[in-house]
Amino acid sequence: MRAKISDIAKIAGLSTASISRVLNNQGGYSKETAKRVMKIANDLGYFKDRSASDLARRSNNTIGVIYTDFETNFNDLVIKNIMIEAKKRHLDVILMIAQQNDPDGLTKIVQGMIERRVFAVQFISTHPSPQIIQMLNQAAIFPQVIGDATDHTVSYVSSDDMAIGYHATTYLIEKGYRSIGFVSPNITTDYVSHLRFSGYRKSLKEHGISFKSNWLFEESYSYQTGIHASAHYQKYGDVDAVIGVSDEVSWGLLNGFYDLNVSVPSDIALISIDGTELCSQTRPRLTSVTQDFALMGKTAIKQAPKKADPHRVTAVTIPFKINIRETS
Repeated sequence: MRAKISDIAKIAGLSTASISRVLNNQGGYSKETAKRVMKIANDLGYFKDRSASDLARRSNNTIGVIYTDFETNFNDLVIKNIMIEAKKRHLDVILMIAQQNDPDGLTKIVQGMIERRVFAVQFISTHPSPQIIQMLNQAAIFPQVIGDATDHTVSYVSSDDMAIGYHATTYLIEKGYRSIGFVSPNITTDYVSHLRFSGYRKSLKEHGISFKSNWLFEESYSYQTGIHASAHYQKYGDVDAVIGVSDEVSWGLLNGFYDLNVSVPSDIALISIDGTELCSQTRPRLTSVTQDFALMGKTAIKQAPKKADPHRVTAVTIPFKINIRETS
């Protein structure tokens, strides 16, 4: 049976109020009393009920993090650094996984977070709907998206996705490439892809290059998309370089071209977007636009306020860089 404060009080010969003050470091007792109470608590195997404690003091030190089983692998970097920064700030973290394209399931998870009295909910690789944002604001809980820009009115910590598309394209043009493919999810329905494609088109236009429709291949962020795209370019595209919108896509492109006897970078150059450790594990190693996912995770924790203001929306842009490796 789980030990209770009343059990400690009975053995210590003190009131439950006195025991509660000791366990919650509220003062009004001697060091000797505190030492004796903590020893009794440890001997009994007592653990504080944090939910009850938070309710009593009308505050919470818990952040909720919701992520999806996404095709890309940057989630781990973000989550790892959320946990590191949260530990420094003595915050607890509740992690929940949501299925892709399941709005009802996501709503249910958010409702569970509200019931657990978290003070912020962070979304990784998934975007909350306006209804979910409103639900959190009404509950005075801070909603925040990490790793992606969003077209909804919600705080986020992300790279500048339009600038990523622009600089990836400009880098290839300055290397002498003029027919540049772009592989991504649907650029109309996927907001991040839309921004990156807009940056890509802007760079082409500034350098006097006319876009051709067969340079664009739309499917998803997955490895298999890269395989399919390589076959598309072999059959229809007269490209000399390709931008993969994720490391998994670029890995698929690299292997797909290898299977088709297309040499990278001699025949076609590749640049990947994300720059996770996968880029150093392929052969040849992938040139990448490298995002700082570790900094995103740490910054997101620093930005999360204890008291949510429904009218406070923060947009934090994290710098990125181009790592030149062996595919360009």
